[in-house]
Amino acid sequence: MKNRTRRIMGLALVVVLGLWNIGIITGYAAPSSNAFAYGPGSLSLGGAKLTLLANQSASQMLSVVIETKSGSLIVIDGGTPEDADHLVSTIQAKGGHVSAWLLTHPHSDHVGALTTILERGDNITIDGIYYHLASIEWYQEYESYRADMVARFADAVAKLPVEKLHKNVTRGDIITVDEVTIKPLNAPYLFDYNSINNSSIAFLLEVNGVNIVFLGDMGIEAGNQLMADYAIEGIPCDILQMAHHGQHGVSEEVYKMLSPRVCLWPTPGWLWDNDNGGGYNSGPWKTLETRAWMEKLGVLGNYSIKDGDQVIG
Repeated sequence: MKNRTRRIMGLALVVVLGLWNIGIITGYAAPSSNAFAYGPGSLSLGGAKLTLLANQSASQMLSVVIETKSGSLIVIDGGTPEDADHLVSTIQAKGGHVSAWLLTHPHSDHVGALTTILERGDNITIDGIYYHLASIEWYQEYESYRADMVARFADAVAKLPVEKLHKNVTRGDIITVDEVTIKPLNAPYLFDYNSINNSSIAFLLEVNGVNIVFLGDMGIEAGNQLMADYAIEGIPCDILQMAHHGQHGVSEEVYKMLSPRVCLWPTPGWLWDNDNGGGYNSGPWKTLETRAWMEKLGVLGNYSIKDGDQVIG
């Protein structure tokens, strides 16, 4: 009887540890080296590789490098000016040439690194930059205290040859890099609230059968508009970048519609734990609420910049 009890307890422990490892119990701790090792039918990037770069300052940021199976590079946003050196080193280690640089919106924690790289003339090459700005007058009207960053970015890219600048990407465009198909899901939504965040362009990347969606810093309003725009056809999503660093971004209903299996969190430790310096859940941010949503959805893997560079593939 004792042996039978021990066997049952041992089996239960194995099951619990297995569920913890894939994130069903905690939802937040699956190691990146085991990103898709979840059994038959698990995701694979088919020889491609995605790197979610860690922040190099205390700031939240978004910086992703995707390497195709043929070695071409796609960059999404890039982070703050303080993240520029780490991003350049990463790109140089992979050959120093970027085929497509995608930008969601012109906040400094997204375009600051690229702006700095272009201003400094760093030793990398770029085939094309894909973005969509509103008029400078719009930024001055709705977020005047950030309009200088938009102008600085616009000045930096204006020094590049015009054929490298794809200024008005929108829904219906298709960008191809090797086996990767990139689809902008919207032109900027121009709301008068949370304006620049809500103007984020969402991108869908199809990478060897895996659908990766980037939401930038979309807020409630932009997320709801995106959901309405795709209410009929839907948006396929296996891997999802959490909107606005995982807090006060799109609504739970948008996450339910996308229903990702794996989430990318461009979220430093203080924001992950809602810690304003007073300890766990001492701050005003909504990250813990969003984490609970993902747990309810049964997300298998969550990868956060709080843990350093995260590599999938």
